[in-house]
Amino acid sequence: MLIITQLAIILVAYLLGCIAVGYYLVRWQTGQDLHELGSGATGGRNTGRVLGRSGAVITGIGDVLKGVIAMAIALWSNSELWVLGFVMVAVLAGHVWPVQLKFKGGKGLSAAFGAVLMYDYRIALLTALAAGVFSLTSRRITLSLMLCVVCSPLIAFFLGESWEIIVGLIASAAIIIFAHRDNIKQALKPKTS
Repeated sequence: MLIITQLAIILVAYLLGCIAVGYYLVRWQTGQDLHELGSGATGGRNTGRVLGRSGAVITGIGDVLKGVIAMAIALWSNSELWVLGFVMVAVLAGHVWPVQLKFKGGKGLSAAFGAVLMYDYRIALLTALAAGVFSLTSRRITLSLMLCVVCSPLIAFFLGESWEIIVGLIASAAIIIFAHRDNIKQALKPKTS
């Protein structure tokens, strides 16, 4: 495959990530700018604060589909493994830093989950299962999710994935943790009675 084709697939993944479902849904239904509401993020959680559960669900599904479609294009094109790793990162980067919204987007979990789910459902489901177990035992959802994001490259390693995919997962984990840095600081604060 030509290098220009491979780079085009990565660019398409970034542009798909830039489709800020929550932002446009809130704009369409209320005329408001989601950046000025709640946490300012464009993901499902903040959309849900404005539009309720249905808004959160629609946004979550849309964000997962961005990752699924980006990875499906790469797989359908018989892309090399390094391209698949970059596609994971590119769709996530588009979600977190959408160019048309002045690089202010969501926090990336859904888009990343969709890309990984399309690539290898085992990594996605084992990571989600671990997040559920950690959340139930610790009752600290944000920290549990971040722990599982960090564990996803390890899960891929134990499943025998290539180094290109593992590096893509490590880079994705770093972006997600960076995007959640304020939530992590808040979660680590001691609870006052």
